[in-house]
Amino acid sequence: MFQIVSTLVVATLCVAGFFQAVEAQNPIKIEEMIPMRDGVKLHTYILLPGDRKPEGSKFTAIVDRSPYGYTDMEWITDIFVPFGFAAVGQDMRGTEKSEGNFTMWQSDADDSRDLGDWIVKQPWSNGKIMTLGASADGIGSIQTPKTSPEWLAAQYIIWASPRMYDILLPYGTYKQKTAEDWLMGVTMPNPDVVYDNIQTVHENEAHTPYWAGVEVTDEQYGHVNFPSAHWGGWYDIFQLGTMQVFDGYNTKSAENVRNTAKLTIDACGHCLEAGDFFNQNAVQGRTALVLAQMLEVYGIRPVSRNQIKNVTFYVMSSNDEAGNAAGNYWTSLDTFPKAVKNVTFYVMSSNDEAGNAAGNYWTSLDTFPKARATDYFLNSDGSLTTKRASTADSTSFKYDPADPVPTLGGNNLPDSIGGSIPCGPLDQAEADARADVLKFTTPVLSEELALTGGLFATLYVSSDAIDTDFTVKISDVYPTGEVRILQDNAVRMRWRENTLTPVYMSKGEVYKVEMNLWNTSYVVAPGHALRVSVSSSNFPRFSANPNNGLVLADPAYPGANITATNTIFHSSRYASKVTLPVVEHKKVQMPEVHVLREVQAAYPKLTAEFLEAHKDKITRLGAKKH
Repeated sequence: MFQIVSTLVVATLCVAGFFQAVEAQNPIKIEEMIPMRDGVKLHTYILLPGDRKPEGSKFTAIVDRSPYGYTDMEWITDIFVPFGFAAVGQDMRGTEKSEGNFTMWQSDADDSRDLGDWIVKQPWSNGKIMTLGASADGIGSIQTPKTSPEWLAAQYIIWASPRMYDILLPYGTYKQKTAEDWLMGVTMPNPDVVYDNIQTVHENEAHTPYWAGVEVTDEQYGHVNFPSAHWGGWYDIFQLGTMQVFDGYNTKSAENVRNTAKLTIDACGHCLEAGDFFNQNAVQGRTALVLAQMLEVYGIRPVSRNQIKNVTFYVMSSNDEAGNAAGNYWTSLDTFPKAVKNVTFYVMSSNDEAGNAAGNYWTSLDTFPKARATDYFLNSDGSLTTKRASTADSTSFKYDPADPVPTLGGNNLPDSIGGSIPCGPLDQAEADARADVLKFTTPVLSEELALTGGLFATLYVSSDAIDTDFTVKISDVYPTGEVRILQDNAVRMRWRENTLTPVYMSKGEVYKVEMNLWNTSYVVAPGHALRVSVSSSNFPRFSANPNNGLVLADPAYPGANITATNTIFHSSRYASKVTLPVVEHKKVQMPEVHVLREVQAAYPKLTAEFLEAHKDKITRLGAKKH
């Protein structure tokens, strides 16, 4: 399942020919079963640089702990051996060749601490450890700082989340196929543990203390006192988690590193298919950026962009007292200011001529741009406007659990990378044509609508069932009739209050529900429109709610289906809406940055021709199944 991301990350780094360098070093290979504090032994594979001159040389270790084994994920760290690092890969507890039972990262804080404490006692260790983790490995890496280990010197975290409840059970809506397909794909010596874990998820359908065991508190973020970098994707299954962990590491960390964390967000993440849709340097840009960012956070070489030395220029200002105080002087620098800054992301748009003119480029900023939170109201006439224009109080539809709305793309784990649900900006026209989908669309835009930041929905709803779901989807409507999804989410009404026990609905009562629809950076081009679609299912992205109130752990679940009549309200008292992050002055707030040129200035061998030649190879490797 998630292990396939290793092929993409490894291939990304392959472009510099690192693997040949690893073998040329004749590394020293060590295989150990290392005991944890409870006596359980975990399989660990270590590579040391073969040339240990002077005698007794000591190394910083780069560690990847994984549930997928050495051949699928842990060998990523081997690429750093030619740079003088020790590479350490360890099978997580209860997976591959390790003893014990896999418990969905519950033991990873202690296990990573025990591994680190073992490493720094070895004669080849210099006492420093850095971590690398993608996807499931990244979730484990996030647990490492919790015990505040003195040896932790840097982390690179790829496509991972510090709040797995938000990923697998957003607002209680179960992503059953993703969760259970993934668990079934992890190699566990005791196969019964797979079903134990699935049962554990069912028993913790509410946001129970079980989930808190793998979440990160503000106090624990304070243990981060080292450099870190993060890689996410707008259409990634862990996109929200990437934003959460970056915010924690960047704003809640120790003061010595606060506001220094690096972030790259491409269009794809796990969703490799999105790379075909956003074709203006989306894949080449992330290939170059991630490589440079990784080397920089590990301190392998200083990254200097714009390689122009001894630059002398005049800093101009106004010719008054204030201007003379602020400028009007000569200065000389070794280099120009960096163009690639702490927050670098791909600004998406439609893949037509209008979209390519409006977006589909990289930008790089000190922080995310300032967005104006703008309400768009869901009107009863099907319009979506910044001023409420409803003529009726409500609109109803019937939801039959036996005939759910089909999933057509979005932030899913596709079969090309070990999952089973198509992902990315796929066409929603077929789904939107259904009678059980309510559509609210803006007028065709005459100007660009730039969105960057969090998307939110506030619905006022009712149902004649005691329980049901409500889904919200935001899409770009093309002049051709295509309807391409930006983001979506859902709420299972029995968990709308985030309680430990279900709170059911009463017929005729109006309920307010609020949803985080995750994030985007997307420019709706002129000639296009923006649409919000509301329904009660999106299957198999979310399990279909049978509307009968049975919880997942109930032996009778799913029970009999009940067709529900569900209602969305539009009145002045109950004004359903979405709140969107509108970025004004896009060219000023999100200027285009030629990230390829910037990275190539620091790493001249990564030429545009070289990256282009390897782009398809990277995609093919990322799509290969194990």
